[in-house]
Amino acid sequence: MRFTYFLFILFLFLSCAKKPSVPEEVILARVGEKLITIQDFIRRSEYTIRPDYCRQDNYIHKKIVLNSLIAEKLTSLEFEKQNSKFQSEDSEKYFKGRREQAMRQMLYFDEYFSKVNIPPDKVQSNLKLASRRVNLQFLNLPDESIAKKVQELDRQGVPFDSIHSVIWGGKAPNKEIGWFDREQEYIHKAVFATNVKKGDLLGPFLTDENTHVLLKINSWTESVPITSSDQNLLWKDIDEKLTENKAKKEYLSWVEELMSNKKINFNSEIFYKYAEHAADYFFKMDSAKKQMFNQVLWDDPEIDNNSFSYKENKLSEDEIIFDYEGSPWSIKKLNQQLQSHPYVFRKRKMKRNEFPEQLRYAIADLMRDMEITKTSYNKGYNNRWNVKAYEEMWKDVHKSKTYLSLLRKKSKEIENQDAWLNFMNPKIDSLQERYSDKIQINMDAFEKIKLTQTDMMVIQRGVPYPIIVPSFPIITSDNKLNYGKTFN
Repeated sequence: MRFTYFLFILFLFLSCAKKPSVPEEVILARVGEKLITIQDFIRRSEYTIRPDYCRQDNYIHKKIVLNSLIAEKLTSLEFEKQNSKFQSEDSEKYFKGRREQAMRQMLYFDEYFSKVNIPPDKVQSNLKLASRRVNLQFLNLPDESIAKKVQELDRQGVPFDSIHSVIWGGKAPNKEIGWFDREQEYIHKAVFATNVKKGDLLGPFLTDENTHVLLKINSWTESVPITSSDQNLLWKDIDEKLTENKAKKEYLSWVEELMSNKKINFNSEIFYKYAEHAADYFFKMDSAKKQMFNQVLWDDPEIDNNSFSYKENKLSEDEIIFDYEGSPWSIKKLNQQLQSHPYVFRKRKMKRNEFPEQLRYAIADLMRDMEITKTSYNKGYNNRWNVKAYEEMWKDVHKSKTYLSLLRKKSKEIENQDAWLNFMNPKIDSLQERYSDKIQINMDAFEKIKLTQTDMMVIQRGVPYPIIVPSFPIITSDNKLNYGKTFN
């Protein structure tokens, strides 16, 4: 399956979505009242990078994975025994944000994605195009009139590289794209139109940077699946892609209707002062964001670093930065909202002079998500078992990491992963024995799970919390399942 975002959606919300409690058929293990679902096991194994000692797809490594997830629940229970309160105001807002993001995604899946039905002939008509990878060159131009002159030169047979060399120097950049690649919709439609021929010059197309791009189709290759399993997989992938496109279109239409006539008016003076400080923060965050991917097991960087709030003395928190639907929004009120919904920028890369405009969009999108969240609460998505289970998973991870961090601070001899595991393995063995009568494992379901050896860090774009699942819990390297009870 090629679409990681929708793979996440399907794992999060698939099967029995409207039941108030967790369906028995999705439960892999119980640790007291805490649950590990089959989906949890797969996501925590496949959507993060597993350590070397359990990276393979064999039975022994599968057992280490299961032991690790159970150990995470056990250490969470130990934390609960020792601490009456674990949530700070920051972590409480973070879990609220996680929950509401899941609610919005579930609303989308439940009311749009799951209701789309693509006719077989529609899938059939895209089989050939979906097997195609197109080699093309592109030329970015500042003005549409220049683009038209380039088109005329192309019709006269002037080589595309020569045109690019005269305007920008050197050969035109080259790119290869496939039918499944995530490209701008206008590019995808143009390149994979049924009437496109080799040598065609497509465009000009207006880009997000207000430039005009021309696309030159050089060649393409087609990799037609031969085996029936490959053919079935391709059919399934095409169906999913077409489903995604149609569902997204209908969903965005609903969002547009939801937000119609809603107005936001910025206080220019305050906004630009605020934007200047915000820019300082966000342009310094690039290195910090990279560090998120190199986190050690006892860090919770998203809780600590993922949100921005204005705390400078240049502006009072009581200053009104904008009004939304006639209601004034102070910087303080905006800060409170950002604690559970960090800014999401439409442009991943931007120049500093573009920041104020992109910040306006980010605030507008924040208001949009706030309205979608209201609708989600009204429809009861906060009470769905999948949403509650997803939130509880993050809470248990936070409890476990906090507990482990306290343990680590008590032992100064731990300098590397091996030392950490030597330290933790006997402790987890002891917890397994102590909680054995409260642990149940669905061994039938466990035996059927297949894992891959692929290292993958799965993230989502365009959401406040891009990391789909917590990092793999490095707690134990033990492969023995000599505790607990089994159930079917």
